Amino acid sequence: GYGCVSVQRRGNWSAVARGHSRYLWAAEHYLGHNLYGRYLAHGSLQILTAPPGQTVTPATSGWQQEGFDWNRIPGVTSIHLPLDLLKANVLNVDTFSGMEEMLYSDEAFAGGLSQQKMNGNFGMKLHEHDKYNGTHRARKSFHFIGGMIVCLGSDIENSHTEYPTETTIFQLAVTDQAAHDYWKKEAGGGKVWMDHLGTGYYVPVAARFEKNFPQYSRMQDTGKETKGDWVSLIIDHGKAPKAGSYEYAILPGTDRKTMTAFAKKPAYSVLQRDRNAHIIESPSDGITSYVLFETPRSVLPGGLLQRTDTSCLAMVRKESADKVLLTIAQPDLALYRGPSDEAFDKDGKRIERSIYSRPWIGNESGEIPVTVTLKGKWNVVETPFCKVLSKDKKQTVLRFLCKDGASYEVELEK
Repeated sequence: GYGCVSVQRRGNWSAVARGHSRYLWAAEHYLGHNLYGRYLAHGSLQILTAPPGQTVTPATSGWQQEGFDWNRIPGVTSIHLPLDLLKANVLNVDTFSGMEEMLYSDEAFAGGLSQQKMNGNFGMKLHEHDKYNGTHRARKSFHFIGGMIVCLGSDIENSHTEYPTETTIFQLAVTDQAAHDYWKKEAGGGKVWMDHLGTGYYVPVAARFEKNFPQYSRMQDTGKETKGDWVSLIIDHGKAPKAGSYEYAILPGTDRKTMTAFAKKPAYSVLQRDRNAHIIESPSDGITSYVLFETPRSVLPGGLLQRTDTSCLAMVRKESADKVLLTIAQPDLALYRGPSDEAFDKDGKRIERSIYSRPWIGNESGEIPVTVTLKGKWNVVETPFCKVLSKDKKQTVLRFLCKDGASYEVELEK
């Protein structure tokens, strides 16, 4: 919770989702360090992988610095800028800090849920700082179920008319002869994509493949030009998008046959994808995954979980005919409550301020109660963090006390 990170591990791969919020900054820049990494936590999803039995490294996962397009960090929704415009303008903003840039969002909702350390989800309200492109917003979620990662985006918008907004599905270095030979034949297409590292992608929306041999970039520390051979798959939302969206799923460590079957009959369905919520269901796993960006105003789709009285993350797993596992997390760390503590200039733009100037940085995470209404009558063993408020034949109402961005779970029995 305190890293605004979710990690899913299976076999010889892991998937790392990362965001930022009003408590955790989007990237850390210094003079001569990370000059182009502005989008590192704009809802990134890094797949780290290697063939079975081999050690996983950045290189085995398709990364090198030479030629890497810093706009296209996998998973992020970003405005694709020339590198000169992407470069951090590192300043000494106040007496509390040195020469550095650590920009915040004004949104509190960003973080993940873990159900029994097996499955989980991650969601964030993306809002870039006004120092660069303050109109850039999106609602993003990742749902980690078994060996599948479902990636959803909605409400993508900004007023940037000069350069396009993209969501990057993958950007991979093509470094050896086998990989070059693979991409000579493989241009993908349709809904199924397989990369040369054994990761499969199901993309039911329009996507664009790029093969840049070579692709030019810059060193993160010196700005010196670099080049390398790269392939990318991106979703192009156009310039100044309004209500942009996306959907795709990733299956690391798979094969084409499995992906072709998956595309014909995906193992999930999207129940809701809008400003209020991203909800998916995986019937074969008995799992429904909820990222509730706003307090629901009507009964939620998916059956058991009907309402919550605040934004939160939830996961429901049917264990048997009369047993269900319910997990709730409130990603808001609540280091302070109420509106964001941003300061504004005369034009109403957020002013860049250092982390060290904030009065709340030493605060403990505060408790946020989350009241959950379930369909039907359920028996629940109460815990210090979960109390039964009421129950009858129609519904059961529970109250969770959430803090630290942690995940809290209870077993429900009919």
